[in-house]
Amino acid sequence: MTLPYLTDDCIYYILQHLQNDRLTLFKCLLVNRFWCKSTIPLLYANPFANMTEKNYSIILTLILCFNKAEILQLKNQLGSNQINNINFDKEHKPLFEYPKYLENYNNNIITSVIYQWFVKYVSDLSTFKKLYDEIIPIFLQSILRQSRTIKQLDISLNLFYKESFKNFNFQNFTSNLTKLNLLSLNFQARGTDHTVNKEIEQEFLRNITNICTNTSKLIIKLARPYQHDTSNDLIITTTTLEKLCTIIQVQNKLKMFKIWDCHSLLNDILLSLEFQKHSLVYVEFTACDFSNVSLKRFNYLYNLEYLKFEYCKGILLNQCESLNFSSFKLKELSFKHNYWNVDVTSLMIKYLGASLQRLLVETPTSSLIKNISIYCPNLIFLEIIIDSHIDLSVIQLFKNLRTRILSISTLCDTDKFFINLANNISINIDKIFIHSYSRNSSRLLKYKKYKEFLENCHNRFEMINLKYIIELEFLKIVLNYIERSNNSLKVL
Repeated sequence: MTLPYLTDDCIYYILQHLQNDRLTLFKCLLVNRFWCKSTIPLLYANPFANMTEKNYSIILTLILCFNKAEILQLKNQLGSNQINNINFDKEHKPLFEYPKYLENYNNNIITSVIYQWFVKYVSDLSTFKKLYDEIIPIFLQSILRQSRTIKQLDISLNLFYKESFKNFNFQNFTSNLTKLNLLSLNFQARGTDHTVNKEIEQEFLRNITNICTNTSKLIIKLARPYQHDTSNDLIITTTTLEKLCTIIQVQNKLKMFKIWDCHSLLNDILLSLEFQKHSLVYVEFTACDFSNVSLKRFNYLYNLEYLKFEYCKGILLNQCESLNFSSFKLKELSFKHNYWNVDVTSLMIKYLGASLQRLLVETPTSSLIKNISIYCPNLIFLEIIIDSHIDLSVIQLFKNLRTRILSISTLCDTDKFFINLANNISINIDKIFIHSYSRNSSRLLKYKKYKEFLENCHNRFEMINLKYIIELEFLKIVLNYIERSNNSLKVL
């Protein structure tokens, strides 16, 4: 009888389904030559993810893939402090060019893994003093030099000012980024030394502009202000700004865009986003200044579905008026830790709320809750962050909310708050999440608050999540609630 036989293609597809099961993939390496050759690219596509101490040996593998110039650089930096199990004077030829299979390059994660490995194997203090500036860049430069299939690139522009990158061939590197679908550019750690030669940075951005045109996700983290300088964009030159705007404009189908710490440049960025109006669905602003910025630019992004503001400032009521004529239909809107009047948030909800399915707000006022109740008829999930002080008359307006799921995170720890909340929950809500994170609340105090809530609540919830470590006594209260609510509770 002929034994059943799987074709190579079938085996390859089976291995692909195991790409997140690294333990099984390591076993697959040992089956035969074909299985080994097919498994290695999967293991080294994202080898630094979920790294534990026992996996730090990957750093030894990276050193074995160094070329002669990189070995010499590392030897010079380490001096007499050699690394156990490595003889730099002996020729080592690894079975595979492992870094060429890398698909996910995250500067911070890889740097952290390399640092932790040196902490374990190198004890000389002089080595640690130059670890970040002299030694780790050798590893990063080697990885980038050999990479051929990067799909996600999260890179710090600070890297290009290191000595090891002085002769780096950016043309060859960027030519291998044609498959890139996520690009994250971090300018935040560059420092304020304007005398540094920026030619390498400009060459990199120029090559990215010419080659990487199929990115679906773009993240830009600009430099943060130093001391009391509010014009943090001064460390981003006009040439760099033009390159960033061009990178945004040349993408064929940009779907997601995030920007951090953008101040005086925001009008130019929004203007560039108009080039992506056919495909852009997600936009997120963190620590951005909207002073004198026209929100009318948003109206051209007619496919926009997700919009988030966090730690932003500068939006005034009169700027919001243009949103009344928006052409897009948002599914999700989020406001968190912003430095503007809460009436601004309320007005934006009035103009953008009709299509919303998910909404996050904080510090609720009467006008805010009223606008959510009136202008968000399709809301499914509402998340509200409440600080330690809230007018209880605002809580009474919760009974008019039309959402099905309510999530509340609060610092308020008074019995009155939880009793009012219980008595004013809208009958439309069938799932509730409550997280009381007051630092002054003991477990006994939290028990009392949640007891007050469940004993005064008349809703028939399908799901209750209290984010609370319960005692046996608390289960009696839950059982009493289940009995009163006609066994409607399905998940606790």
